[in-house]
Amino acid sequence: MSDRLWSDDYVHGTLWASAEQRARGGTLADFAACIHPDDRDAVIARMTANASQGAAFIAEFRVRSAKGDVRWVLARGRYELDETGRPLRGRGILLDITGAHLSEVSYDQRIEAPQACHPLERAADQCLSVREAIAEAGQPFLLKLTDMLLLELGRCLAVLARKERRSRMN
Repeated sequence: MSDRLWSDDYVHGTLWASAEQRARGGTLADFAACIHPDDRDAVIARMTANASQGAAFIAEFRVRSAKGDVRWVLARGRYELDETGRPLRGRGILLDITGAHLSEVSYDQRIEAPQACHPLERAADQCLSVREAIAEAGQPFLLKLTDMLLLELGRCLAVLARKERRSRMN
């Protein structure tokens, strides 16, 4: 992996104030610096472990925005391995769920097997693969449609996470 994180305008505006950083791509260290200190070690450890296994990643954690305020985000992605089994790339989504967050205890789980997860989680994984293929094909309109689908899937997954937290609280 090249240790480059590319983001859309939403993630860029949330995490990185510098347009130069957006143009050159952030690094894992840049991203880690945005994660709340109390959450950072666990999030980076999970990201690293999942990347080394080519596994899916889902986590809810706090970040410090480019403006300096603390935001809760839901991250969802999948890592790919190269032919030698080393991490090649990761793709995912990051949603600001600050207004929907219910407690200071984060919802955080590692997904071991895609068949064990919710159908919308499997759909998000497949949509990430579709997005990559459409980007390679150079189809900007289809790419926008795929991004819209990913955004809506992320919103639905955030609702599911809230419902699960509520059921655990009762």
